[in-house]
This record gives sequence, structure tokens and C-alpha cells, in this order.
Amino acid sequence: MRSNKVSAASETRLIEVGVVDERSKKKHNKIKTSKYTLLMFIPKNLMEQFRRVVNFYFLIVTVIAVVIDSPVSPFTSIAPLSFMVLVTAVKQGYEDWLRHKADNKVNNQIVETVHKGVINEVRNSSIAPGTLVRVKRGKEVPADLVLLCSAGEKGKCYVTTANLDGETNLKTLRVPPPLVGYTPDIFPQGMRIEIPHPVPDLYTFYGRLEIPGLDSLALTTDNLMLRGSRVKNTEWAIGCAIYTGEETKLALNSKYSGNKFSSCESAVNTFLGVFIVLLVVEMFVSLAAKMIIDRKNPERDIYLGDSGSNSVTVGSVLQDLFSFLLLYYYIIPMSLYVTIELYKFIGALFIGWDEDLRCEETGRPAIANTSDLNEELGQVQVLFSDKTGTLTKNLMVFKACTIKGHIYEEKDSSLYDMERFEEAVDASQTDIKFFFTILALCHSVQVSNEDMKKLSAKLSGSGNMQLMNFFRRKKLQKTNGNDNGVIDNITWNTIINENGSHMDYQGSSPDEKALVEAADRVGVTFLGEEGNNLLLKVGEITEIYERLQIIEFTSERKRMSVVIRDKNGKIWLFCKGAESSVFPICKDTVLIEDTNRDINTFANKGLRTLAIAYREIPAEEYEKVTEGIKKLDGKSAEALQQVTQLYRVLERQLTLVGATAVEDCLQDGVAETLASLRRAGIKTWVLTGDKVETAINVAQSCSHISENDRRLFLIGVEDDVALQAHLDVCYRTIHEPSYRDLTLIVDGTSMSCILDTPAAPKFVDISLKCNAVLCCRLSPIQKAKIVKLIKNSSERPITAAIGDGANDISMIQEAHVGFGIFGKEGHQAARSADFAFTKFAMVKKVLLVMGHWYYTRLTTLIHYFFYKNLVLGNIMILFQIHSAFSTQSIYDSMYLTFYNLVFTSVPCLVLSVTEQRWPSDLLMKNPTLYREITNNKLMSWSHFSAWCFAALYHSLVIYAFSKLTFGFSILHFDGKCADLWTFGAILFHLMLLIVSLKLWLQARYQTLVFVLSVLLSFIVYVAFNTIYSLFYFQVDGDVLGTYIRLLTSAAFGLLNLLVVVATLAPDFCVRLVSDKWGQRHLKTEDRPSPTSAVFSTRL
Repeated sequence: MRSNKVSAASETRLIEVGVVDERSKKKHNKIKTSKYTLLMFIPKNLMEQFRRVVNFYFLIVTVIAVVIDSPVSPFTSIAPLSFMVLVTAVKQGYEDWLRHKADNKVNNQIVETVHKGVINEVRNSSIAPGTLVRVKRGKEVPADLVLLCSAGEKGKCYVTTANLDGETNLKTLRVPPPLVGYTPDIFPQGMRIEIPHPVPDLYTFYGRLEIPGLDSLALTTDNLMLRGSRVKNTEWAIGCAIYTGEETKLALNSKYSGNKFSSCESAVNTFLGVFIVLLVVEMFVSLAAKMIIDRKNPERDIYLGDSGSNSVTVGSVLQDLFSFLLLYYYIIPMSLYVTIELYKFIGALFIGWDEDLRCEETGRPAIANTSDLNEELGQVQVLFSDKTGTLTKNLMVFKACTIKGHIYEEKDSSLYDMERFEEAVDASQTDIKFFFTILALCHSVQVSNEDMKKLSAKLSGSGNMQLMNFFRRKKLQKTNGNDNGVIDNITWNTIINENGSHMDYQGSSPDEKALVEAADRVGVTFLGEEGNNLLLKVGEITEIYERLQIIEFTSERKRMSVVIRDKNGKIWLFCKGAESSVFPICKDTVLIEDTNRDINTFANKGLRTLAIAYREIPAEEYEKVTEGIKKLDGKSAEALQQVTQLYRVLERQLTLVGATAVEDCLQDGVAETLASLRRAGIKTWVLTGDKVETAINVAQSCSHISENDRRLFLIGVEDDVALQAHLDVCYRTIHEPSYRDLTLIVDGTSMSCILDTPAAPKFVDISLKCNAVLCCRLSPIQKAKIVKLIKNSSERPITAAIGDGANDISMIQEAHVGFGIFGKEGHQAARSADFAFTKFAMVKKVLLVMGHWYYTRLTTLIHYFFYKNLVLGNIMILFQIHSAFSTQSIYDSMYLTFYNLVFTSVPCLVLSVTEQRWPSDLLMKNPTLYREITNNKLMSWSHFSAWCFAALYHSLVIYAFSKLTFGFSILHFDGKCADLWTFGAILFHLMLLIVSLKLWLQARYQTLVFVLSVLLSFIVYVAFNTIYSLFYFQVDGDVLGTYIRLLTSAAFGLLNLLVVVATLAPDFCVRLVSDKWGQRHLKTEDRPSPTSAVFSTRL
């Protein structure tokens, strides 16, 4: 690879076709998405895991347990930490193994390269810039290639880009005109391609092809074969590799844009911080108490011997301090994070398994691209939605048009003048014919390959050699008695009818396809293209136009133009686009006012409109532009972009012809869904590029806004003074007492004055007090900026964004939660989103049901983890009080080791993936239940404190009842009292029983799996403890026979019953009151009975 030394860092690259520079081999085509190698997996994974603060904390505690004279076995710290690290490592290792497997499959694929006219088979990874690659029909393009040659004489290659953006329509790529007809063995020597550095935008490419002896030629996206696209309807195509490996657009678009974190994570971190502070306080208070007790009770040395308590040293203080740390640190739930990860991973699978989220037509299931945001579905407060393809079907139907101030409406494939609706108008009128001729020429629609073949076969039997030559991809030559570009009348209707009633068009834009099909119905039929020649049938006459240039549509320009030459040699520019973009470049005539009036009429009916204009370009002006392009040196990225920009100077002083109106049908269930979201307290913003009137009409029809709403307008504001005046009016309005809902309607011009200005906070304050917001005439970047503005506002609402097109990706990725729709314009939005499904109506269940379940499950899991560990820690502290803070553990180390690891882990994990606070149908019928969980209500300090209070109460009851029962009485018929390890076994048994029953009581949705997990976990404990006490295992103390004696003790059985009643009776009463209170707003027929709500068991 060579580069022009224009600056220290060259803006472009120069690649010699068919020549691979040694330096270019470093830019091989190898794809690497894996993170680890076999050698570095263990050190790298351990380093990543212990970078997490919690893991590092437990590592430090484990080291302390090994180093000091620990009151408990170091195994109690080593085993859980090792298990947690091992589970995470296995999960991450398995995921990386899958990535390695996918990488190897891609990198080792056999592809064909061409070198000096010889075809060689090589591995995909060996392709480098400059390599000539041949791609056969049905095969994927292995790298980003510039198309140089294709089968046949037509110089075209058809591809689909489903792997890139999900679009299945055929896209036509073209060989640069000077190379049409060439084969690899006769390519001109010394060809070079100049390109800019790679960018991820799929729809942006500009470059230059230098052919010795010829003028350099501009390259566009029409010449670029993207990696991941698939060749169709073309036997083979040959291209020169320009971007390979990680530099391809596919790889650049596959890179993760950034991490998103749920609001629950911050709450968990806060709770952990509080518990760490509590742990430190307990450690120092216990240390101080121990020192005071030792100092005030010197007489105990007579019995215990000299303990050296009167001589305080640094070593003794640290020994005691760290001993208390090892006794109390169990209040920090070690396995919380790994359990949450498992819950999220399993929970995300339920989205794909849900049959209600599966598309009935295609069978496509919903997809969770990430499992980190499951619970955030229950916290959404503001939903930003695209309109076209999201709220609507993106299925365009031509309805009407305005031509020279007259409105025509289509009915039964005929045009009717709205002023004289009795009979259809004659479509051969000059103005009407010219209008639809523009529609048939100004587009990027393709005729289906099958239609081209059929039509060619029919024409070959008609004897018309000119048409046969055209469809055989030969240039049309002038013949005697024939105007250039016009073909004599033939029996078109017969041929077309035999081929089918109408042509089958394929286009990436449904709008364009609808307009070309409408032109076909009124007698102006686009029959296809050959190179730069376009074939049109107007009535019974067939005409050929030469396309000189396409000025592409962009979201900034909001219009597209085509420059063509007709049969008389005249050059025309045809333009279509949004009226806000087309009117300013048109001549100032009365027709603009008439057309704008008609466009408003269409918009009020909810129709999408495009303005149509044209201009005849003098040959001298066009030559001047082309000469200016030739003078560009192309030595910078900006100069290469100027090729297209120079053509834009032709878009001036256009003559307006009229406008089109197409209808985009609403998706099923949109109105019901938006109404439910409003009842759920979710504010919905619709962000669209449509005209204000169109957007308002559609928003009303889909129940986004109501006719009874009080509307605030920020339309057409262009300066700060007007903006401040409008904002003041809106501010006064929202503070006026009113029973009506507020709706804010704002356009892109006004948003330009608001975004990134001091007026933004006031706008946010106004908008968040409105129930619905409608933003019109927005660009994609404005959508993302609006989402960011609201997300980062002082109220910090949880935002979600939903869209179906590539232009919605920035908005989807900016929001806290991104939803993608598998749309007609492609699947790129769905692939870039956090969650994806096929219909907007599915967002109702995703938020109101799945979101509710995910959030309540996670909060229960988090609260329960802190609760059960706090019970354990409290009992440990209570024993320290009774043992003069001796740093003696009341629990055997084996109990501490398996408490979180085995005895309590499975039931809470099972509950976290099965719990349903309310059933699905009840949540769907009562959207207001969603309000009860937003703003992270269940993770509030009041709920957390209630669980902590329950833990304190339960630990006090367990310890007090056990102390009173066995502190001064015999345990068994053998007359022996309870010793230290027996007392510890009693406390641990009761604690495990209570925390297990507490979890069971907490469950609203009793499944057989969950009930069995609770029972089996406790049975496993009983079996373990029985075996453990049958044999002599010297871990901490002598537990031989302790648990066996407990199981045969009547007093112990009675104690179990008393403790269960004393601890859980208040919880049961609170549960009944809570359920009754939670059902207060539900419909009577929807309320489950208290008995079924508490004790129902479902499989």
C-alpha cells in the first residue's frame, strides 16, 4: 500500500490493483473477536475478575484468614471465593470459546483470488489490500471490494446486504464504465485506487480510480461490495480488496458502542457501601468492648491463666481486629454478584421463549442482545419512538398528488380530479405525463431480475431488434427512421400482460417503490436500466434516457436529484424531497403557495408528502461542472467528497411541478399500546422527520395525543428571542390549573435553537411535565441529542428508545434501554438494540409484564441476599456479646462455608427466574401497576430497611429462644447440657429453617420447581449435618454426635415450632395486608382471592 505524503498523517490511501505490498500484508483479513488465548486465559481472566472491587475485597479477606490466627477456618473464605471465580471463569471461557470457533470458521473459509489471470484458492484470512478477489453467485463477499468486473456485458452485480442491515432487496452495483467488458487477464496495467481511511458508515464511500491514459474516475457506494453482502443473480464478480479484517465496515459496525448499567446496580453498590461501613463500625466497637472487658475483669486470669490482656501491642490489636473482620464479614453477601449474573443470563432467555413475543407471520422470536438490562425494563419513564416503520407498517400506498395546483386522487388505478370526481382524468395530459415521468426516472428502484428475463424473452419473439439488443445489454444504436432514444410502437400491452399485469419492482425505500408503481399504473412504466441508460414506456412510446449523475438522498439534504439527457440531447435535473428542502431551491412563484396548501391538506389526512421539481440545465453549465471535477486533485478526503458536492450546485432555480402523497398504514395494536403506556405513567415522545400536520394526524389516529389534550407549540422558532417568548408561554400554561393532559409539539427548526444552548434546561422542565411530546422534521442526530438531553436532565428519568431503521441507531444506543424493530428497511436497528422484536405492540408486554417481573425478581433476590447474611452476622454478634467478645465463632467452619454456597443458593436463584408478583393478564389489564415499581421504589431505603429490620427481629428471636431453651436446661434424656458446638448447631439449624421459610413466604407465584428447591435444599442440609456429626472431622471443634442428639430431642422439636411461629407470624400478617393493599385499585373481577394468591401452586 502506498500513501500520498500530503501531511504527517495522510488522509487517503493509494492501492495498486492486483499488487500486494509487503506492508499491506500486515493488514490481513483475519477477524478476531475473542478476548483470550489458551496460554493467557487464566492470568488475564483472574486479573479482570479481581479488578472488581467486591472480588478484590474478598480476596484481601481470604489472605488475612490465611495469614493470621483465624477464629474460623480459612477454607470458609477460600471455598466460596474459588467457586465464584470458577463459575465466572467457566462462563466467560465458554463464551470466548464460541467466539474462537466463529472466528476460525470465518478466517479459514476458502475464497478465490485472481493473480495474473490465474484463479487461486486461498484462506479468507490471507486477503490483503490490493488482492483481486472473485466471488461466485450465492457466496459472501470476504472483504470490502471495489467492483472491477462481473459476468456478462452489462457491468452490473446484484447483492443483498441482509448480514449488514437486514435488507433483503437486491441492490445493484456497477463496474466503472471504462472497465465494462474487461476480463481479469486484460485489465489495464498500473490501475490504482485512492480511498479515505475506513469509516463505519455503511452508506458513505468515496474514492478515485486511476486508469493509465484515461481521466481519473470517481467511485461511490455503487462501486463498493461490502464484506458480509452476498452476490445474487450474477455468476461471478471480481473486485479489488481495499479494506480488510478489522477495517471493513462490517467489523467497524460490530464493535460495541459502550456499556449500559441498570439503576439497580447503583442501589446495590450503595447498600454494599452501607454494610461495609456497618462492618467496620462493628469491628472497632467489638475491639473496644473486648479491650474494656479484659481490663475490667483481671480476675478471670485466675481461672484461664495469664492471657497477656494487660499488655496491649500492635500485633494483638491487629489480631483481634482482623479476627472480628473474619467473624463479621459474612454480612457482605459474597455470592450476590455471581447469582445476579446467572439470574440475568437465564432471565434473558425467557424473552426469546415467550410465544406472545413471537411474530405470527414469520415465526421470528424476540431477542435479548444483552442480559444486563432486564430489570431496567421495569423502570422506563420516558419512551422515545420513531414513527415510520415503528408505529406504522412502512407499507406505502400512493393515494394522491398535486400537479400545477390541481389535486388528483387515485382510485381503482385511475386518477380523479378532486374538483370533478365523476370521471377519471386523461393521464396522457402533458403536465400529468411529465409529472409521472419524473417519478419514473428520479429513484433508485430496480426491476426484478425475473421480470427482466421474462420481458427479454417476450421481446425476442416480437422481432424488434433494438429492444432485443437493449435487453441483451448492448448499446442502442441509431437506426433509420427512428429518433434517438425513441422506439417504434409495438404491442406493449400484449407483452406486458403476458409478463404480468405490472412490473415487479425492488427498492430499498418503500416510498420510492410506491411512486414508481403509481407511475406504472397511470401509463408511465419504468422498464429497467442498462448501464447509465434508463428505459421508459410512456403510453405506447418507449423512450431511453441517459443518466448522467445521481445526487443521493441524505438525512441532512432530505432530497435526491438525478441528472439525465433526453432523446433530444437536452440535460434535465429532476428532484424530489421534503418540501422544506425543495421549496428553498425553487423559483419563487405562486405555485409554491398552492402546492404548500395542498401538501397541508394531505398532511392533515396523515399522508406522507414529497415535493417534485425540475430544471433544464444548459450544456455549457454542465460542462463547466464536469471540468471542475476533473481539476480536483483528490489528495485529501475532503477533495474526494467534493465530487458529489460539485454536482449539488446544479440544484438551483428549480421549477416546482407538484407533490405526491402516500399513506403509511398503522401497525396493529399501536393505539391500544400507547394508551396503556400512558396509563402506566410512561411519557411517550414520537420523533419523526414528517411534516408537522402529518405527524399530528398520525399521532391522533394512534392515540399518542388526544383531541382533548391541551397543546403547546414550539414551531418555526428561529432565534433566541422568539424561543424565550415561546418557552415563557409554555411555562405559564403548564402551571395553570387544568384537568386536561398536556401535549407538546415541536419541530426540528425549534430544536436546533434549543439543543446545546442555555434554553435546554427550561425546555426539559416543560417537556417532562407534558404527558406526550411530538417532535417533527428531525434529523437522526437531533433524535439522539434529544434522548441525551432528557436522559442527563436533573430528574434523571430512565429512558427507552424504539426504532426500526439504521437512522434510529444513534437514538437507540443513547437511551438507557434500546428497542429495535425488525423492519422492512432492514435489521440494523434490531441488531444494535438491547432488545428486538417484530411489532411495536409487543413493547406493551415487554415493559408492563416482563419489566415488572424482572424488576421485582431482582429486588427480591437482592433484598433476600442481604437479609439472610444479616441474620447470620447478627447471631454471630449476639454470641460475641455473651462471650465477652472472645473472637470465638459460634458456627463450625463447614456451616459457614456451605451457607451461601449450597444451602441457600438454589432456592433464591429459582425464585428469581420464576416469581410473578402479579400474573401476566392482570398486569396487561392494569397498566397502573407499573407505576408502583418505577423510580426504583422497591430498592428504596424504606423497603431495604424493612428487610434489615426483619433480619434483626428474626436473629433476636432465634438467639433468644435458643438461649432460653438450652442455656440452663438439659438437651437429651442422657442428662447432658448443650455445649458450644451443639448450641452453634441449634442456631444454624433454626437460622437456615427461618430464612428458607421466609423466602417461601415471600414468593407470590408458587411453582413445583421452587417448592422442591426449598425443601430439597433443607433436606440436603439435614443430610449433610447428620453425616458430618456421625464421623469425627476435626475442623474447628468437636461436632461428633451433636446433630444426631438434636434430631432426637423433643425440646429441640418444640423449639423449632416456637421459633417458626414467633418469627414468621408477623411476616405472614404483613404479607396479607400487603396483598390486600396491592389489590385496592384492581378491578373486582380481576382480583385473585387471598388464598389462591398466597398458596397457589402452578406447574
